[in-house]
Amino acid sequence: MLLLPLLALVALTVLVLYRVLRPSRLPRGPPGLPVLGNVLDIPPKGLFLKLDEWKRTHGDVFTLKAPGQKIVVLASAKSAADVLDKMSAPTSGRPRYIMMNEIMAGNLTIAGISANDRWKRCRRIIHEGFNMRAVDAYAQLQEEESGRLCRYLLQNPGCNLYPVLERTSCGAILRALYDAPSLFVSPKGEEKVHKLAQQMDAFMKAAMPLAYLVEMFPAMRHLPRWLAPFKAYGEDFFKETNAYLEKWYQEGCKSKEEGGKSKGFVVASEETRAQFGVTAQEAAWVSATIYAAATETSAAVVQAFCMAMLLYPEVQKKAKAEIDAVLGSHCPTLSDKASMPYVQAIVKETLRWRPPLSSGVQDVDYGDYTIPKGTIVIGSIWSINHDALTFGDPSVFRPERFLAPDEKTQSRPLPNYHDDDIAYGHGRRLCPGRHFANNMLFLEIAYLLWAFDIVHAKDGKGRDIDMPNLQFVDRGLTCRPADFPCTFKPRQPNLSEILPPIA
Repeated sequence: MLLLPLLALVALTVLVLYRVLRPSRLPRGPPGLPVLGNVLDIPPKGLFLKLDEWKRTHGDVFTLKAPGQKIVVLASAKSAADVLDKMSAPTSGRPRYIMMNEIMAGNLTIAGISANDRWKRCRRIIHEGFNMRAVDAYAQLQEEESGRLCRYLLQNPGCNLYPVLERTSCGAILRALYDAPSLFVSPKGEEKVHKLAQQMDAFMKAAMPLAYLVEMFPAMRHLPRWLAPFKAYGEDFFKETNAYLEKWYQEGCKSKEEGGKSKGFVVASEETRAQFGVTAQEAAWVSATIYAAATETSAAVVQAFCMAMLLYPEVQKKAKAEIDAVLGSHCPTLSDKASMPYVQAIVKETLRWRPPLSSGVQDVDYGDYTIPKGTIVIGSIWSINHDALTFGDPSVFRPERFLAPDEKTQSRPLPNYHDDDIAYGHGRRLCPGRHFANNMLFLEIAYLLWAFDIVHAKDGKGRDIDMPNLQFVDRGLTCRPADFPCTFKPRQPNLSEILPPIA
């Protein structure tokens, strides 16, 4: 009678000892320190450049260690495709993000939660509003905002570029989501934009690996507020942010066209969310998440495009030849996109050359490795986009890599990958708003090339001001080029008459 329990105990002991004592099958990485692992090796800024440095010394797949946590980095197109795309089911989760997601967001940020039921139903309403066909409804407002950007630059030639690009991207997504007035027409909305920017910044900082000790020691989550200042701050942040987002969502729900037809995503989602079981609170956070994803990243890409035009004037010249042949004197529209393959290739090459997201965070076997459940897996987007084996000359801005030899049709430089959308993530976490973003990027870039010659600003002695080519503004999980001056010279003497009015 005692034999079966004894055998079960022996089997359990063997299993435990095997799991504890067996050699690790994780890939090797920087050696680190006892107990602390690589905590002190992870820089607070420029993590994507450090990951790329480690790739050169430790290979395409390597492991970083911290107390209670292991991080596997995928630094090549093949490894990211094999693990995050082909194994998207087991790798579509998210690390726990105790501070950012649980405490500061109440498990309501779909970008930070695991692939659970809430994530699935919230993704469904995003897909309804931003799939490839649905985004056609936003074409007019995207064209208007792109034209207003050019008019603003014509009227303010010496302005600081990035804030204007950010105003354009913020204005477009605000109109698409909440049917809000354009920020170029009604600057009153900038107070809301500033408030959301503060919230986004706080989330970005909290999402950085090892930003808070509670990520390494989860038991700290249960400390009382008076013993845990981080917890008191996070809970207060959630209460204030939740109230703000729900209020903004309700204001957006009141927006209707004459005749009662919905204009914005918020109104449409309010009418359909019950179909997918999405609560009003979830819908409010979904809308804010879309806003956050669409603003800073789009502005960063257009800023990088302007830098590329200064560094590679031959690309600008070639693009203008295509634009002039297709457009003549009329403004770009989304319907012109199919006729402008080189401009489309510029969009894709900008996303590759200076991706706004430097890393994408997602119990599988990969080759000779075993990645245990609970391991953070990072696709190093910068390293993937700058892989010399794939791109040959990754530091060079060369749109032709996205074109077939006839330069009239698109090509895929990564045949085993999901087209050219590397900058938009991987697998089931591929950005659901990428069609809206790609349309907006095409229109802004086409408008800027059609309206202006983008040239170097001059110093006091008339010399070109050098570009800060590898200097960045690092905001945690996102980055953009450091600010630089440039000049937008109108290509037509009557440009002011041709551009759509701001008002």
